Amino acid sequence: MKRIWIWALFSGAFAVACTEFAVVGLLPQIARDLGVSEAAAGQLVTLNAVAFAISAPVLAAACHKMDRRKVLFGCLTVFALGHATAGLAPNYPVLLGSRILSGAMMGLYLATAIGAAARLGGEERRASSIATIQAGVNTATALGVPISTLLGHHMGWRVPMFVIGALALLSLGFIAVVLPPTGADEGPPLRERLRAVRTAPVLVGLAAITLFWGASFTVYTYLVPLLEQRTGMNNTMVIVVLIIAGVCAVVGNVIGGRGADTDSRKTLLITSAVTAVALLAVLPLSVSAVQTIALVVVWQLAAWSFVPAVQAALFQAAGEGGELAVSFAVSAFNIGIVAGAGFGGIALAQAGLPGVAVLGGVLGIVALGFVIVLVRYVAQREPVTSGASKG
Repeated sequence: MKRIWIWALFSGAFAVACTEFAVVGLLPQIARDLGVSEAAAGQLVTLNAVAFAISAPVLAAACHKMDRRKVLFGCLTVFALGHATAGLAPNYPVLLGSRILSGAMMGLYLATAIGAAARLGGEERRASSIATIQAGVNTATALGVPISTLLGHHMGWRVPMFVIGALALLSLGFIAVVLPPTGADEGPPLRERLRAVRTAPVLVGLAAITLFWGASFTVYTYLVPLLEQRTGMNNTMVIVVLIIAGVCAVVGNVIGGRGADTDSRKTLLITSAVTAVALLAVLPLSVSAVQTIALVVVWQLAAWSFVPAVQAALFQAAGEGGELAVSFAVSAFNIGIVAGAGFGGIALAQAGLPGVAVLGGVLGIVALGFVIVLVRYVAQREPVTSGASKG
């Protein structure tokens, strides 16, 4: 029962992460109801993601002296109000504004929750604590999105908006009851933290995250056409593979968190190397269903195991700027998704699915190079940290 607080933070992560892709399956409905094109409705996803990427470091920096519990309460309250507004939106501009607001609150909540989990979990359980928060995001993507789509198709697109807002309020109550006092951050001034974030290890780590996630999402964004056109799977098998990928994402987070708690450097190297090899193998192995499913399992387990490991490494590398570094990491992952999808689209237009696979593999190798440099920085810092703790 001592660590029930981590599940409270998990529930909040699940609630806010449901917003990111909740409207994807509802875009045609929304477009018809509000009298806009589907392309305009698609901006509800894009601008939500942009607000998320910007808000994580910016709002986290602005709120760094506030009590973390109050920041979490504020995030979830504003988030719930944003979703209530979305459910009642009389027109497209109001709905778009509510989506921008919910994206901003998602970024601030995740940055604050991950930082709080890293502090409360202690050095020995830092990575697994971060992994639990990230698992909330993965679970929302794997389960929340299909459920939102199902609700929307049977009860209208406004109902999922209210449901997600209600989930945020339930999470707020859970956090209020079980989260230990975290107080305000009494560390050094923001200027010193920013200086720590601008150090070479942190910049290399952020570059590694962006490249790594960009590599993975260059291919993952176009996984469905790859499964259909190259592997020859039917719709049912494609859905099965996507479900398997979602389950592997959740499991991978757990594996990566535990592995990083035991040996963070080895976990970083193994997960990034396996992911790079898996991406390089997409082209030769995606010609049969069995090979492709096995490849997706290995790839997704390794890729998502990387997430808590690299966040824990960044937290350590940034020293007193650890929580701020994690907030930038949250943005770096999102930038990687957007960049990967964008460059993957260019590769698809120029060279088809083989071009997408090759680009993903090349980016994976480049990302591995940055991870190796990051691991060397972390290795240089570890003796100092351990020595200080013994003294």
